Amino acid sequence: MNKLIPYCESERLPSYPLYYLINLSTVKLSCNNSFEMLLYWVTGEIRNIIMNEPFSKLLLVILLSCAAFCAQAEQDVINKSFVIKPGGTLVMDVDRGSIHITTSASEQVEVKITREFKNTSAEKARELFKQHQIDFSSTLSELKIHAAAPQNLTGFRNPFSTMQVDYTLAIPSQLDVDLKTRGGHIELGDLEGKAQLYTAGGNLKIATLKGPLNAHTSGGHITVAKVDGDADVSTSGGNVHVGEISGNLVAHTSGGHIILDKTLGTVRASTSGGNIQVKEAANSVNASTSGGHVSARLTAQPSKDCVLKTSGGNIDLTVANALRFNLNAHTSGGRISSDFPGEFNKQKTKLTAQINDGGPEFSLETSGGNVTVQKD
Repeated sequence: MNKLIPYCESERLPSYPLYYLINLSTVKLSCNNSFEMLLYWVTGEIRNIIMNEPFSKLLLVILLSCAAFCAQAEQDVINKSFVIKPGGTLVMDVDRGSIHITTSASEQVEVKITREFKNTSAEKARELFKQHQIDFSSTLSELKIHAAAPQNLTGFRNPFSTMQVDYTLAIPSQLDVDLKTRGGHIELGDLEGKAQLYTAGGNLKIATLKGPLNAHTSGGHITVAKVDGDADVSTSGGNVHVGEISGNLVAHTSGGHIILDKTLGTVRASTSGGNIQVKEAANSVNASTSGGHVSARLTAQPSKDCVLKTSGGNIDLTVANALRFNLNAHTSGGRISSDFPGEFNKQKTKLTAQINDGGPEFSLETSGGNVTVQKD
């Protein structure tokens, strides 16, 4: 039996991580308290057991087994095939999961759905997969996919909160699509048809679309390569990047930048906090931000008035030399410079000008930045 030896100074312990699971005995104790002496002896004995080599190996095996159990995942894969004629419609309304769509000239629709639970037994996972209802309804002109979990489960009691779902589809290129997920990304390949996309939280990525686009996310970035038609895109928190659009565009984000590469129709772009950059516009531009820079380059005569406005940033406007417009520029916290002649106030914070005999109104306004007007 170990001899009970109280001492009043703390020991210097070796740097083994397990020592610090139980380290009460390293604290300075009062030599006059018999309870503290007994407590010190007990904790010292427990520490000796932990540092025993066979016990350490056993503990390591237990920890590795727990890690392996936590890492395992139970999966369920559903594969379906359907036929839809060109010009048909794909409708998806799912409670969760990302949607990935590729297109081809085939009339065949291939659907692969992967569902996964982590840290769940195989038996429990099979039971939950059955409760997660996925319904298919198809004709030669329409395919509907609907997925939903039981509605009476919320919070920590909801076992479906840990379920991950992924939808991968190969569809005909000539289809209209209406895609909705309540949590996940949406990726859409080249398509000839109209597209309506919505996610409650995720990114939207659209390739080339020959048709109108309506795309909204409650939290994520939006990337569009090309749209042959009108487009309305918005996000509650993320950047918007549109490559080329032949129709009219409405783009909005509650918190992010907006970049538009080439627009042929009218543009209405707004952000609550970010920059707006219109690299090449062939029609009127209305762009406003609550906190960032605004820049636009107009290459053709706009049909309507143009407005560039920011509450805190610079405004840069570049226009083709032959454009006709009336210019009205103002800054509350900077200076104005222009390649075109006009009337400045003494502080050069206001400018009015009639360019090439005048035309639509160009209004440039910033509350805290410079305004620059350049010839292209």
